[in-house]
Amino acid sequence: MKKKVLGLVLSTTMIAGLLTGCGSKASTTTEATTDAAAATETESTEEASETGDKATVRMTYWNSEDTMSAMLDYLKEAVPDVNVEFQFIDNSNYDTIVDTQLSAGEGPDIICESPASSLKHAKLGYLADLDELSTGYSNAGTSVYTYDEKVYALPGISWFEGIWYNKDVFEENNIALPKTFDEYIAVCKQFQDLGITPLAAGLKSWEPMLKNSMAFVTADYLSTAEGKNFGGDYREGNAKMDGTWNSYLEKWSEMITSGVYTTDMTGIDHDQALEQFAAGDAAMFCSGPWDLDAILEKNPDLNIDMMPFYGTQESDGWLIGGPGCGFAVNEASANKEAAMKVLAAISTVEGQSSLWENNQGGSSYFNGAAFDLPEAYDGVSGTLAAGNVYCPWNEWGAAAGVHETYGTEMQNYLLGTQDLSATLQNVDAATEELLSK
Repeated sequence: MKKKVLGLVLSTTMIAGLLTGCGSKASTTTEATTDAAAATETESTEEASETGDKATVRMTYWNSEDTMSAMLDYLKEAVPDVNVEFQFIDNSNYDTIVDTQLSAGEGPDIICESPASSLKHAKLGYLADLDELSTGYSNAGTSVYTYDEKVYALPGISWFEGIWYNKDVFEENNIALPKTFDEYIAVCKQFQDLGITPLAAGLKSWEPMLKNSMAFVTADYLSTAEGKNFGGDYREGNAKMDGTWNSYLEKWSEMITSGVYTTDMTGIDHDQALEQFAAGDAAMFCSGPWDLDAILEKNPDLNIDMMPFYGTQESDGWLIGGPGCGFAVNEASANKEAAMKVLAAISTVEGQSSLWENNQGGSSYFNGAAFDLPEAYDGVSGTLAAGNVYCPWNEWGAAAGVHETYGTEMQNYLLGTQDLSATLQNVDAATEELLSK
């Protein structure tokens, strides 16, 4: 049975997030394209060419063209008088190259933006006002791209991460699915007693510690009346993690004290953890739709589903995620009208469907856009329907980049080189430095 999931409708405070350093950027290719990007770095939008009667607009993105191929094909028919030239720029250089071009009054006509970069560029006057085009999108999608009550980017297909689990291993061992964090820890203990690794984890990367712990804090604090304003306060320098998050992370630390996360996992990378799960050597693996094909290619017979992350109270659970990118228009573009036509075409049910074609597993924030999700997502259908998809650092504005610091500091916490308070103090110090720039 397939589940139909409408465009996510989250509360205005539970604004879903970006994937800077998150799983949806895992689709970014590692092929060298930096030289091509550098070659166009000084190319002015004044040089945007006319091809016959077609205006050419340049679109940049940190993910490879194959993640946009169906949409680009759609645009050829939907906007026949505009030629869209796609330019991939590797994520490692993306912000630097785009910032340099925009500061020179140049750059791409259409820019794929993260919430943090769109806020920065909107404040500097680099982006065009997209209020009129944004009316068809839910507030959950546009809020993270809003500055001074105006929308400066349109949300793309969402990404999300949960916990893949081996259904057969659960069923064969008579282990019920958890509905709370305590039940999840108990499930892990059951698997350990059976000699089965409960969770495959590549802790060589800072991402798993980041997302797993923040999902718990989201469920128990950030989604509550008490914690709903933390993100906004944090980006303004009016809140700190140390003294606020401690009690929640102390509870989450049962992931470490119970042996689910271990120090030797810091020597395991993402691909090795995926291989372990796909081979049936672990009951669970935290990831998202971008890894589904790779898992099933390694083991076509694997019977898997996804479960959400849980807090201490029973609920529909939570997924870490949000808009994969936002489409913005360069205010200095010589082809702004053509760029607006492209975004108008994307802002339709047909346009969203074409974008989803190469990003299946996500959802649209455009009203009326609905996609069929495979059975592998049955376990999170209730979570998606509840709108429980959130990325905490998406609300941190200029401090959004500190999420990587948080992940690396949590690795140090796991390794026992510092206590929890020192861990959070280090993150707060990094945040303060970012906000002072």
